[in-house]
Amino acid sequence: MLARPFAARAQQAQKVRRIGYLAGFQSSAPATQRGQELIREALRRSGWEEGKNLIIEWRYAEGNVERLPALAQELVGLKVELIVATFNSSITAARRATRTVPIVMHAATDPVGAGFVTTLARPGGNVTGTVWSGPEIAAKILEVARQTKPGAARVATLMSSGPVFQLWKRENDNAARALGVSVQYFEVNRAEDLVPVLERVATARPDVVVAWGDTITISRARELTAFAIERKLALISASPVHGEQGALVSYAPDLSAMRDRTMSFVDRILRGATPAELPVEQPTKFELIVNAKTARAIGHNLPPVLLLQATRVIE
Repeated sequence: MLARPFAARAQQAQKVRRIGYLAGFQSSAPATQRGQELIREALRRSGWEEGKNLIIEWRYAEGNVERLPALAQELVGLKVELIVATFNSSITAARRATRTVPIVMHAATDPVGAGFVTTLARPGGNVTGTVWSGPEIAAKILEVARQTKPGAARVATLMSSGPVFQLWKRENDNAARALGVSVQYFEVNRAEDLVPVLERVATARPDVVVAWGDTITISRARELTAFAIERKLALISASPVHGEQGALVSYAPDLSAMRDRTMSFVDRILRGATPAELPVEQPTKFELIVNAKTARAIGHNLPPVLLLQATRVIE
C-alpha cells in the first residue's frame, strides 16, 4: 500500500505529456533559445524532460499582440494539457480560447483586477500561476528614479492604455504627488507607435523616462534603450530585460526565481493538482540592475547609494 503512490507517480511521469507556451514577444534567437533552455532546466528538476516524457509547443507573437488569439486557439487545437501564458496579453488570449484547459500565468499583472482569478488565495477557475507585481510597484519605481537622478521633477512614463495599466496609473499619480513629481504619460499600444512616441518624449525633455514592462516595450527593448542612450535620456524600467539591454536602471522581480515558481505550477498540475485550488504566488525577490556602461555613455554620475543597493552592476 505504501509503495502504490510512488509506483503511480513513476508511471505517470513516463507518459508523454504535451503543454503549450504562449508569449507575446520573442527576443533575439540566442536569447529565446537561452530562455527556453532555462525553462527546460526548471522542468527537468521536477522530472519532466522535453523529448522524453514532455512535449512543449512554443508559440510567440513576436510583439504583435493581435496574433495571440489565433496562437492560443492553435494550442487548444493541439490538445495541450495546459498552457503557460506570459504577461497579461497572452493570458487574456488563452482565457478566451479555453475555460477548461489549465492556464499557468507567468508574470501576470493584477490578475484579480484583470478578471483572471477570483482571489489570489483561491483562484476559482482554470487559471493560476505567478504575479509580476501589483500596482504598488509604481511608487517604488518613482523612488528609484529619484534615487537615480536626485532632484528629478519631470518624469515621462511609457505605458499602454489597457485597464491594468490604468490601475497602475492611479497608483503612480498618488506616488508622484507624494514625491512632488510631475508625470507625463505617453501611450504605446502598437509596435509601430514606439518610434514616434519616443520622438515626442525626447521633445518633452523630461528628467527621467520610466518604461513599464509590457509586451511592446520588451519586444522592442534594443530599440528603446538605444534611443535613450542616443538622446542621453535616463531610462528607468520595470523590466530586467531593459536593464540588460542598456536601460540606466531597472527594478523588477527576479526573473529566475519567478520562472522556477511558474514551472512548479506546471509540475503540480501535470501531477493532478487543480488550478482553482493552487494559490497564485507573488514575487518575494526583486532585482535592482544598474548599468554603469550606459551611465558613462549618457554622461550621468550614478549616486553611490544606488550602487550600494544594486543587485547587479553592468560594467
